[in-house]
Amino acid sequence: MTTLAPPFVYNFHALAEQRSPFCLGVDPSKDLLTRWGLPDTAQGLRDFCDRLADAAGDKVALVKPQSAFFERHGPDGLKVLQHVMRRFKKQGALTLLDVKRGDIGSTMDAYGQSLFGPNSAYQADAATFSAYLGFGALVKTIELARAANAFAFIVVRSSNPEGTSLQTATGADGRTVAEALADGIRELNEQPGPGAPPVVGAVMGATLPDSDRGVVERLGGTLMLTPGIGAQGAGFDDLKRLFAGRELQVVPTATRSVLEAGPDAASLRDALERHLEPARRFREGAKR
Repeated sequence: MTTLAPPFVYNFHALAEQRSPFCLGVDPSKDLLTRWGLPDTAQGLRDFCDRLADAAGDKVALVKPQSAFFERHGPDGLKVLQHVMRRFKKQGALTLLDVKRGDIGSTMDAYGQSLFGPNSAYQADAATFSAYLGFGALVKTIELARAANAFAFIVVRSSNPEGTSLQTATGADGRTVAEALADGIRELNEQPGPGAPPVVGAVMGATLPDSDRGVVERLGGTLMLTPGIGAQGAGFDDLKRLFAGRELQVVPTATRSVLEAGPDAASLRDALERHLEPARRFREGAKR
């Protein structure tokens, strides 16, 4: 009989206190492989991930591999993705697979089976999703995540400017697309009743304007993944502006501003600490 791990949010909060709430993105692009002196092959990909895992050690609470950079190497790349997920789990980190899946019916069911649970291909602790085909189309996959004590992050307001016109478009009920998604997330998390851990959260870009504070409030008490720190222009001070009072819900996220410090292990560790420490201080702000 397989014993499930505790719900994702409980594990995340425990690790955030022990280590840091910072989430390390793993995006081994061709440019980064070349910069690290590695071949653009599945073996180069594996070497990249192993060096990064060695440097990270037991410092990171959450890692976020971007599936596309592994998929482009075909089946061998997907084997490396499985390897890096297992490698970081052995080091005590939670894994968040960045796939942004979004489809309907049996297709979403298949995606959920590939992501969550002891029989899945990746046994992810969390994954990202897109709701473009409707929030309701994701509900069955979210239930698969709940059954596995895993977590789903749905893109609500992203950092990329191309997403703004769609995400801020207004529906017949007067709500923007982002507001409607936030309401749906909150309502789904509240369905099991008081005290039940949330199973779905939001991707909310760290570079968003103050006007998105209302979307943050609509989400209730769930987790928010906040990409955009570092290379995309946001800093940890930007989190204070948009997420004040919600510090314990924020998962600060960066990728290139850490990975570009490689391949030297000491430089990687230094870059990682430059993100871990301000993320800790930001979380500590909720306790003052």
